[in-house]
Amino acid sequence: MNVFKSIVTYASRHLITLGVVAAVIIGLGLIIVWWPKTSSEGAAGSEVWTCSMHPQVRLPRPGTCPICGMKLIPTSKLTSKKGEGNQYAGLETQAVVRRELFKEIQTVGKIDYNESRVEFISARIAGRVDRLYVNFTGIEVKENDHLADLYSPDLYSAQAELIGALEASESRPEGRVDRFTEANLLATREKLRLWGLLPEQIAEIEKSRKLQTHVTIYSPLAGTVIEKNVRLGQYVKEGDQLYRIAELDPIWLYLELYEYDIAAVRYGQPVDVALEAFPGETFKGIVTFIDPFLDDRTRTVKVRVNLKNPDRKLKAGMYASATIRVRLLSNGVAAPTGLEGKFSCPMHPELIQDESGKCPVCKMDLIQIPLGSPFAHLGGQTHAGHADGEQTPEHAEHAPPATTEAATAEAEANPLAIPASAVLDTGRRQITYRATKDGNYELVELQVGSLATSTDEAGRTRLYYPVLKGLDEGDSVVIRGGFLLDSQTQIEGRPSLLFPKGQTGSSGHAMPMPMSMPMPAGGAHKH
Repeated sequence: MNVFKSIVTYASRHLITLGVVAAVIIGLGLIIVWWPKTSSEGAAGSEVWTCSMHPQVRLPRPGTCPICGMKLIPTSKLTSKKGEGNQYAGLETQAVVRRELFKEIQTVGKIDYNESRVEFISARIAGRVDRLYVNFTGIEVKENDHLADLYSPDLYSAQAELIGALEASESRPEGRVDRFTEANLLATREKLRLWGLLPEQIAEIEKSRKLQTHVTIYSPLAGTVIEKNVRLGQYVKEGDQLYRIAELDPIWLYLELYEYDIAAVRYGQPVDVALEAFPGETFKGIVTFIDPFLDDRTRTVKVRVNLKNPDRKLKAGMYASATIRVRLLSNGVAAPTGLEGKFSCPMHPELIQDESGKCPVCKMDLIQIPLGSPFAHLGGQTHAGHADGEQTPEHAEHAPPATTEAATAEAEANPLAIPASAVLDTGRRQITYRATKDGNYELVELQVGSLATSTDEAGRTRLYYPVLKGLDEGDSVVIRGGFLLDSQTQIEGRPSLLFPKGQTGSSGHAMPMPMSMPMPAGGAHKH
């Protein structure tokens, strides 16, 4: 019994010793196995890993992209090779300079008659058409050319009344004034005149005392017969339309302009017109009217162009292509046309005079053409009713400040321009990359005008954007390789074209950048 207890005690002591030794060995093994791995993970924790195809993926450890399965790469590796990448990317820069920019508006339109030179020839008295001098459309007539002879019993009776009134006036005693007789004579003459008889015809009737059975209808203007609604032997009523005559020089062209182009179009701008009927030939016109309303179906505004047509080449109904070349000012708006300050008739805008007065056509007072929108922000716009900037006392108190020479020169200067390839555009946001003095590139928010054309240093026509805000003259911007540079910036998590505030995070979703991240040079993007 004592021997058995001794054996058990001895075995227990040795087992405890063996257990402690085993535990120490196992602990050392775990330390050896796990210590390097823990150090590696600690190093990886300070690194950000991304996918070269999906830069929005930002993970704290290496692995594969959760979107495409590609192997992730550390952003520090990209940054360290940035200079080398720029060298092989073929980045090209260009200085920002002032250029003469032109916005070219290309549109289509249709030629139509000059509405102010179209007249209807109507029957002023009921009767029968006994003779037609113009018996088909297309004939050119001169002013006061005869068109048709009309027989009218009412005309015969009116002539008899005239002769009777004339004889009554002549039969009164000498020196006696009969107001009734004189008034009756004047009334019968006026009736014949209103029925279409010329003063010469009325005088001939009074001289010969012979009654005429027919009245001749004359053309009131020179032009082309574009419509004929009468036949030989036809009975017509008073007011029936017999002919329609149009003067074809000048002729009108109606252009259709979309909303985004209408701000650059103004009265007096030259227009180049091309027609399929005359390939290689350009016709010159002038904008004379812009409709004050927009067609809701087509979302366009009609612009009227006056075209000279001395040889009658231009036909009503022809389709035309037109180009309006608008010079832009430093603020991106259209330059003056040169007609500002002159005088025009509101009913006949094609008539331009240097001095105020009456319209030679309708005798309305001419109004002064305002300076227009390019100078609206500078003030000094001349009132339409006063020449040379005169102001009435009631307007003097609220008159805008006079335009200074420096402000006018600034407005008329050529705009700052950068090539179209330098602008990265999302539709809502425009940026470019500007070269810094230390050889790097910084993102700049831009405000640009409409796309325009100009000639480069080699004399070639290129596309440019007028810069309204964001750059200064002399800045150097990236004109080639901008998207590649933006992709590199986006991978590094810095502000870029699609991510104005940059991106970071530990998942495949974009996360906002911390406040310590530097913002773009042009300021934060605002919605």
